[in-house]
This record gives sequence, C-alpha cells and structure tokens, in this order.
Amino acid sequence: MEFSQVVANRHSVRDFSDQPVSQEDLVDVVRTAQRAPSWVNSQPWRVYAATGATLAGIKKRHAADVAAGRKGNADLPVKPRTEWSATTQENMAALGEQIGAQLGEGVQEFQASQGRLFNAQAVLYVTIPVESTPWSFHDLGAFSAMLVLAAADKGLGAINACALVMYPDEVREAMGIGADEIVAVGIALGHPADSALAAFAPDRVDVNEILTIKD
Repeated sequence: MEFSQVVANRHSVRDFSDQPVSQEDLVDVVRTAQRAPSWVNSQPWRVYAATGATLAGIKKRHAADVAAGRKGNADLPVKPRTEWSATTQENMAALGEQIGAQLGEGVQEFQASQGRLFNAQAVLYVTIPVESTPWSFHDLGAFSAMLVLAAADKGLGAINACALVMYPDEVREAMGIGADEIVAVGIALGHPADSALAAFAPDRVDVNEILTIKD
C-alpha cells in the first residue's frame, strides 16, 4: 500500500470484530515500527502483546473495575480537559460535536466501547524505563505512530487509548511487567467491525492553522 494511502486510511478504530489477529501480523507490525527514530538510537521502548486468554482476563478485570466505578491510576498523569491549552480544548470540543453529528444515538456506544476495550483482539502495551528523559517520550510517540501505521498497512485497525492503561497494576500482573518500566500506552488492534462506531473518523484542523513557513 502506498504510504499516502496508509496515512489516509488510518483512524482510531473503536469497535473490532471477533476475528483474531495472527502472531505473525503482530511480529510484522512491531518489526516495522522498530524503524522509528530515537535519541542516539536509544530505542527505549518495549512491547508486551496480549491476546487470547491473557487479553480475555484483562478485559474481564477492566470491565469489573469500570462497573464498580474504580478510579483509574494510569502511570502517566491525566490532566482534566480544562487544564489543557485553549486551542486543544477547542479541538476536543469539536470532536464531541462530530461524534454527536455522525453517531447520533450511538454516542452512548462510543463511551461504552472503552469499558470493553473496544473488543480488541490484541493489545500492545508499550513501556519505557522509569528513568526516561523527556526525549524518550518524544521517541515513544514516534514509535507508537509507526505501530498504528504498520497496522493500517496490513488492513488492521488500531487505537491508542488511555482506557487501555487505566489500571496498570492489572496489566503488570498479567503481562509480567516490572516496576522499572512505565506502562506508557496501550494500542488496541483488530479487524474493524462493520459498524458506524468502527468507521467514525474525525476531521483535522486545516494545515494552515498549525503550519508556519518563513522563507
């Protein structure tokens, strides 16, 4: 697939079918993403892939936590939207409007999908060392972007979501992740379901709103 088509096709998929993701595809996705740049080629990331019975157990505990109203405690701090910059708050508000306009009564399903972890058939938990510098977080973003693009190139859907790492203690227990690693991000993978929720893809601001060129 041409790179421009991969980028155009990629969006956050919030509803996956029950079709499994093969281990071969998981290995290929991660191997491709390893080409991401990093400070002095430090490659600070590690990937833990949950599938099958392991993922089913994580989903079950997550759903129970959500139903019980357990507060999330992600390793990376989560700021209330009111503490974000004015521009980012506007963009998030626009997303809410698009959700309502495109999904209609399906808005509730949008929220509920997080509780079941989007019916993902695989989840990649990406970690970096506790001692990481700010540049390693930049590298983490580059690696995460490569993961979802590599997945899109294979026809898989993906979503980076805080919901996937809301309860890192449970993820650590299930995946054998040590206390010396930050459970930084979770990326759900799978084959997109045939639903409006899976197809939902929000707009982006005009490029002129983010780009300044001085000749």
